[in-house]
Amino acid sequence: MAINQSPWLNSFVAMVDQYEEETGNVVELDVSPFGGLLEKIRNSVRAAEGTYDIVNVNSLWLSEIYSGGFLAPLGDVEADYKLPEGVLSYGDTTNWDTSAATFSADAALMGVPVNGNVQVLYYNTDIYEQLGLQPPKTWDDLFANAQKIQEGGEYYGFVPRAARDSIVYNFTPYLFSHDAAFFRITGPKQAEVTLNSPEGLQALETYVKIATEAGPPGPGNIAQGELIQLMATGKGAQAIAVIAAWGQLEDPNASRVVGKINAALLPAGPGGLVASSAGHWVAGIPKNVAPEKQKAALAFLDWFAQKERQVDYVRAGGVPVRGDITGADLGDNTAFRFIDAYSQNAQHAVMGLPFAAAAEASDAMSLSFNRAVIGELTPVQALNQATADLAGVLERAGFTVSRLPDL
Repeated sequence: MAINQSPWLNSFVAMVDQYEEETGNVVELDVSPFGGLLEKIRNSVRAAEGTYDIVNVNSLWLSEIYSGGFLAPLGDVEADYKLPEGVLSYGDTTNWDTSAATFSADAALMGVPVNGNVQVLYYNTDIYEQLGLQPPKTWDDLFANAQKIQEGGEYYGFVPRAARDSIVYNFTPYLFSHDAAFFRITGPKQAEVTLNSPEGLQALETYVKIATEAGPPGPGNIAQGELIQLMATGKGAQAIAVIAAWGQLEDPNASRVVGKINAALLPAGPGGLVASSAGHWVAGIPKNVAPEKQKAALAFLDWFAQKERQVDYVRAGGVPVRGDITGADLGDNTAFRFIDAYSQNAQHAVMGLPFAAAAEASDAMSLSFNRAVIGELTPVQALNQATADLAGVLERAGFTVSRLPDL
């Protein structure tokens, strides 16, 4: 199995050890840094005979690997195979519709999730208790909490993640919870860019307001590292970040807020919709390995996805891939108090850019969104420019593109 070096790797290794002890089968892990894994996967799946029986694919790469036809549909490896009930699809990203070139729940099952990194709302319980606050249900609630916190002058009310390298990922929950989207698939290789809709404008206005009026100075420079640092030092009171940040916030060697942070469902938009950006990993089985190896690979992945093994995975420090694990399953240990919020957000996970050129599209739009946060563009100007840039990427990717008129 080709897999990435990551904070959750040791927990996955623990599960491999458990599998080998229970079954007598052997799973060999080829561990690579994040930056080098995709090239290893590409080389293996394109070869006449693959090096890897399982490839661990980041959510950003799924469209590329699926659309290339490199993986064996799991229903071909084992007739009519389906994910065990309770396993999450993270916005249908386990399934790929070849004709429409996008994810679809009704299409072929292509992989099994192995790590469920989604966004949650983090908040400092000490600060909430001091001010008599409750976890927000809506974006307006979040802003009101942030303003109240900020008024005291001791803490930042909300820490955004608005640097160019991550602003599109961070903005996605705002967009989708406002019943908007970057684009919609309208047919085979056909897309309509809908980013600059009235709902999209409301989402960006909300994002900019929260980022600029109730948080740290220079919000356009805050990336994930800075966000976690502000929360870990106790200076930041609230933030939206990936569940993988939990370990750092609970590490006594790196955090001053151990035991003081909790997690919640992300706020809802005006119509009650909730969305969380998916940043997960899905394990697939290449076509270019022998059938017996494909079957052995699926046997391991199916074992890993079972509920009792996922509970063991969480106890070992991993992020589960199921939505039905609760604190009670873990013995109500306070160290796992994030699990209910994780499960809730994971059930609302979305892939904002479900096509092979997702990384290019994100880069193209990020400049305009970042300029809106730092005040160089109005939200209207930023949306119109980002819409044009996204349309260009889709066209270069072979889509026939329509778009809404400029705001």
